[in-house]
Formats: sequence, C-alpha cells, structure tokens
Amino acid sequence: MSILADFYLSVNYGQHSGDLSSYHLLDEANVMYGPATTTDNERQMPRNFYRIYDYSLVRRMNQFLAGIRSETARGNIVEDVRADMEAQCRFLRAWYYFCMARSLGGMPIVGDQVFSYNAVEDVPDMRIPRSTEAETYDYIIKECDEIIPLLSSSKTINSSIANRWTAMMLKARAAVYAGSIANYGNAVTPTSRTANWEAGIPREQSEGYYRLALAAATAVIQNSPYQLQTNATNPGLAFYQATSVKSGNTEVIWAFDRMRPNQVTSFTSFAMPYSHRDYTEGNNLGALLNLVEAFENRDGSPKEIRTTNADGSYVFYPTADAPFINKDARLWGTIIWPGASYRGVEVVLQAGQLNRNGNVWSLRAAPVGDRDTEGNLITSLNGPVSNSAVYVNKTGFLVRKFLDETANAGLNPTFSDMWMPRFRLAEAYLIAAEAAYELNDNSTAAVYLNQIRDRGRIRSLSAGEITLDRIANEYRVEFAFEDHRYWDMKRWRRAHIEWNGVLNGATSQMYALFPYKVVAAGHPNNGNWAFVKQPSYKRAQTPLFFNIANYYATIEDGWIANNPTLIRNPFQ
Repeated sequence: MSILADFYLSVNYGQHSGDLSSYHLLDEANVMYGPATTTDNERQMPRNFYRIYDYSLVRRMNQFLAGIRSETARGNIVEDVRADMEAQCRFLRAWYYFCMARSLGGMPIVGDQVFSYNAVEDVPDMRIPRSTEAETYDYIIKECDEIIPLLSSSKTINSSIANRWTAMMLKARAAVYAGSIANYGNAVTPTSRTANWEAGIPREQSEGYYRLALAAATAVIQNSPYQLQTNATNPGLAFYQATSVKSGNTEVIWAFDRMRPNQVTSFTSFAMPYSHRDYTEGNNLGALLNLVEAFENRDGSPKEIRTTNADGSYVFYPTADAPFINKDARLWGTIIWPGASYRGVEVVLQAGQLNRNGNVWSLRAAPVGDRDTEGNLITSLNGPVSNSAVYVNKTGFLVRKFLDETANAGLNPTFSDMWMPRFRLAEAYLIAAEAAYELNDNSTAAVYLNQIRDRGRIRSLSAGEITLDRIANEYRVEFAFEDHRYWDMKRWRRAHIEWNGVLNGATSQMYALFPYKVVAAGHPNNGNWAFVKQPSYKRAQTPLFFNIANYYATIEDGWIANNPTLIRNPFQ
C-alpha cells in the first residue's frame, strides 16, 4: 500500500492549492507577492504550462502491476484486495496519460511493458512512436472500462483513493475532452494539428465521444452514492462546504487529501485576510473582478458591477457588500468580497475614502491602517492598494475556496490539511449538459444545467437558451480555482480568442474593483460606498495573451534525441 500511496502523491498535476503561484497566470486570481515588475511568463502565457512527461513514473507503475499480478501476490493477498490495488494503479496510470494528453496530445502508449536496458540492441524496441491523440484518449477510456468493475462502489475516506465512480468520471472527462477537441479543433484551429493526427482528432469522431461522455456522466449521476450539497437557507455556505469541508461531504468523488502532521498545506496562511492572520502572512492571493462578474445576478440583471451612471457620476451603494449579496450564491463560497466574513468576523476591504470638496468628488488613499483627523478609516489593513506593499490586497477581493476556517489553520508549522478536489459530482452534471447540447438534445442539457444553476439560486434556462457560452460560464463559476479553466479554454479552442493580449480588452485585461467609503459630512451619500474599476496592479500592462501555438506543448529536443520516432507538435 505504501507504493500506491507514493503513486497518489506523484500525480498531483496542474493548478492546485499546494502551489499558490499556479493561480497567477489565468483570469481567476493574481498573486500579490514577488517583484512588481512583469515577468516574461506574464507577458505571454507559457506554452508548457502544466506540461507532464514522466515515463519513469509509468515504468514504476508497470513494475508494481507486474508484482501485484504475480503468483506470489495472488497467493498472499486476498483476491478482492489484490484486484482493487491493481485497479487503483491502472487508474492512476490512466490519469497520468490523461494529464499528459491534455497538454501534449497523443503520446507513446507503453501499455504494461517494463523496459530494461542490457545492450545497444535493446534500444530500438524502446522507441515507441507517438499514438494519435484519439488513440491516447481511447486508451484512457478503455482502461477505465476495464477497471470499473474491479473497483469498490462505496465512498472512500475523504475521497482519497479511487473507486469505480472515480474511474467513471475520468472516462466521462476524457470523452468530453476528446469530443470537444475533435469538434472545435477542426472548426476553430484547423492548422493546429499534425499530419497523422498525433495532435488533433478528426471531426467525425466527435459524436461518438460525446455519446460516451453523456452515458458515463449519467451513470454517475443516477447510480453513484454522491449527491449535490445544497442548503435552502444558506446556499453560499453549502457551496463552500461542498468544495472545502471534508466532514459530511456528499459531493467530492476524488481529492488529493492531506492529513496532519505529515501532509499539510500553507495555502490558508498565505491566502487568508491579513487582518485575520494566524502567522506572519496573508492577502497573497487576490481574486479578480473578471471572475466575480462571471457570476450572474439572481434577478437576471446584467452581471457587471455598476460603478458609474450614464453621465459618468458615481453609483452609490448603502453597504460595501451591496453589489454582491444578490449574485449567484456560489460567489460567497468562492471569494471574499468587501464586508463579507471569514471565521465569523468581517473582512474590511477599503481602498480609501471618497470625499467631497464643494461640488467635486475626490478619492483619498493613505498607508494601510491610517485614519483621518476625525478617526475615520482611510485605507484598511487589507487594502486594496495599487503599489508593491506586501501583505496587502491588490484586486479588491480575496479567495475563500480552500481557505480553512479551522482555528490556527494558517499557523506554521502545523498549517492546514485542506484537500484539493479533482472530481466532484457537479462535473458529471455539466459534462452531461455539455454532451447533450453537442448532440442537439437541448432539453436534456437544460435539465442537467439547471440543477447546477439552482444551487446558486439563479434562474432556470429554457432549452432554447442553452448555448456553449452558457455552459462554459457554468464551468467557470462552478469550478473556479479547481484546475478546470485553463483546460476548458484549450479544448473549446477559446483561449486565443478571449486571452488575445489586447490592452484593456474585456476578456484579456485583468481587472480589480476598489471600494471607497464616502466621507462627506452633510451630503446625502455620506456613509455609503462607491467603487472604481481598474486594471489589476500586478497585471496592469500585461493582458493575458495565449499564442495559438500553445494549444499543444512542445516536444523537447532531448526527448527526440532519445526517441527519434517522436513527431514534433504544431508550430514547433
């Protein structure tokens, strides 16, 4: 079991709460620490973002499989246990291939082979050509099909090890990824493929993959022991608990789990409000206005936060939280907005004051914590500010998802044992909705999509209103900070369109929202709040730019030197 545990630790790929900087290069959040100057990666999203290439891990897994299948193992391990261990290893291997394929496309499939080098004559047999991208996804799906009957159908402790529903979810995700690459890869980026489809999937295969995805996702929804977590009284809290609380969780199917004292994360220490700090850190991750405005309003009004009227005058709000309290309830479970609470205590986010001199309004800021001569707060300890001050927010919002509310969870060295979900039941609903939509069954798509929308208390959509834009936005708000956004944008071939590098562009520029308290004695708006939308300090001059070449990561020269059969990816 210790070997399997090591494999589970080895596959923690992509965006995750153990690596704060992994959130910085997307349109969800900005990291606040580090130099104020822009790095090369911030000028252009790196082509090899989250790239995985580790065949030494595959070899170790295959060695384990050879051992667990041996007569010795069969004679000494109860068969149900032995078969489950074999299936878990095969699942982790399939997960590895999936994580490699979503970055690189089709890659060599080793199968169960364990290569050993004894002489030069052995080398040619080790040089396995790249499979097509479709063959790689087919391999992942086939592995899942074969191990599903071997895995337990019951929940596992903290969802930390694979069961049959985990494998079913991987099958569903792999199928919907393959379907969308076949569909949108050919429709939007037809030149982003290799001649023999090592990168890219023929469009005629999309329907088959969507049907597989719909069937697998539906099976999880209808037959698994998992349920969506909802709470009519406090749906925002219910959503936070669905993602960030292990106890009583009914939704997380597979997670990278942690347990004190050996496996902990400092995410809470670095990301919690500095005003609430347990240790010396805080405010190191700021959620972006781009994400906040993706959440719909419950009354159906425009999602954008109004800051000015048609004549350019300020829009005034009675409280700091007024622009946000009527949004999709999932927003509360995802970010901390001005005036929201953390651990039951208000988080003050105040950039400064809005004063009035005669008939002229003026913004006033000060060093954090300063007050005016009447004792009114000017700029709060948390900020936000537009400078390089450490431990001060730069966007006007903090991240709540994966913040541990347990006392002292930010204290070094014990920190937090917060998990990182990889599969939640909500994804099965969205995969089912997406696949049904792509199969021209909008009625079914609406049924599944509306069950997810209902947890946010936003209005249901009719079948005629279902579009890919609607589905894409549901993925965005449901799975913020959960390693979905980057891959979804790639598989739908939207990344180069939305992250187009245009300065002040609606989808490429990263924005902040600064709250100002009105301090104007005698004026009707005294005590109210106004907001200013502005580019996020860390990304002010660097709108997101995704080069069309980035749809496939690079095949390294060193890999080709070892295996000359490897074909380079497009635009190399």
